[in-house]
Amino acid sequence: MRIRTTQGPPTREAIDRLVRDGATSDDEIQSPLLLRRLKQAFILDHRFQPMPARERLAQQYKKDGLVLFLGAGVSRGSHVPSWPELADAVLLKSGIAEDEVNTLKKAFPSYVTQFELAGQLLGSDKKFVQAIYETLYERVECKAQLEAIPLKYEDQIGWPGWKNVLAGLQANKTLEAVGELLINDYVGEPKRNPQIHAVLTVNADNLLELYCEARTGGRRVVTLVDRASVGDHPDQTPVYHLHGTLDARGENLFRSCPTSVASAELEEATGELLPDRVFCESEYYATIANPSSYLNHTPQSFLRRHNALFIGTSLDDMNMRRWLYDSFHERVRHRTRYLRESYWRQYQGAEHEARLESLRHYWLRPEVEKDKTGSIWVVPKKHVESVMSNLGVQMVWCSDYEEMQQCVSEIKKDGYDPEFGRHIASYPG
Repeated sequence: MRIRTTQGPPTREAIDRLVRDGATSDDEIQSPLLLRRLKQAFILDHRFQPMPARERLAQQYKKDGLVLFLGAGVSRGSHVPSWPELADAVLLKSGIAEDEVNTLKKAFPSYVTQFELAGQLLGSDKKFVQAIYETLYERVECKAQLEAIPLKYEDQIGWPGWKNVLAGLQANKTLEAVGELLINDYVGEPKRNPQIHAVLTVNADNLLELYCEARTGGRRVVTLVDRASVGDHPDQTPVYHLHGTLDARGENLFRSCPTSVASAELEEATGELLPDRVFCESEYYATIANPSSYLNHTPQSFLRRHNALFIGTSLDDMNMRRWLYDSFHERVRHRTRYLRESYWRQYQGAEHEARLESLRHYWLRPEVEKDKTGSIWVVPKKHVESVMSNLGVQMVWCSDYEEMQQCVSEIKKDGYDPEFGRHIASYPG
């Protein structure tokens, strides 16, 4: 049922003034519906004053929860290579000479093309996956502790090595902050945080899952969803690896022969028995670039239904930007129609208001960055905000990565709701 009013529609200038300066007592009398909408969108607080981006993020987390989108920055503190570093190393392992790598990258600037070439030069899927695995984890300082984790879930509960694993992973403070956001302690017993609906990541490592398992002493508060047939678990937060994942323990890659099976009879881990991944150009076209694929429609679905928080990502992936654009402009289009209808007359500022209320995703980003050479540069905040607003993303600026970690911790603290999802519904009388 539509709510219609005989009040005159606000002007674009009036909306901008409210967002910038907050409401006066006259505004509360003349524009109560507009103020209510801006309050429901967490643009204004309970006093109808402008709400800072960080506070708005915490309040939306408290009311509706979040989906996390994680990039390479979350694993960088564990010395996991970035995508450019990973591509360089795999090209070298494939036989490309070191002095040829830069020339080759100029000829093939796309990472999926570079990985495609490396896979062809290595000659087999197993050698290609092994090269990626070795490069991902060779610099991780707690690699020995990770490899010691039992493969069987039954052996992981109560395993005495979890404390050493946790201590090693906690050296990465960004990973620790994100991992703690996924866990709530109920009377000393760790459980999944229901305010995080899902985690989507472009990272191929599974350090986040292992952190959560180490933090809970072998219990699984997150679950890896790597194919469409895997459903959500009510007690576990789903983690989607958009490019596939390679277990830090080498599971499904380095398989020792059990004593009960003759080595000559053991099925070799090749082809379909290798972990699913999306690195090469051919794999990319078959999955993420395929409109009907599971890995394509899953992010679109989450972005349409939930608020998202981006952490540790450059957000330069064209597919991610396409998903954001589609979900944002679909929401704006329908919101604009609703606002125009609700006033019974022409509402020139309807789309402007709809765009403001549809800014519901957030990107944590430092104000200062380092480039590949180590040079420091200041992010042009105004221009970044302008571009990202057209994708429905609001910037949450932090001075550095340490403040980003603090911000993640504050979100959990300030937006915590022990009754999330269990509130008794209330209806107007």
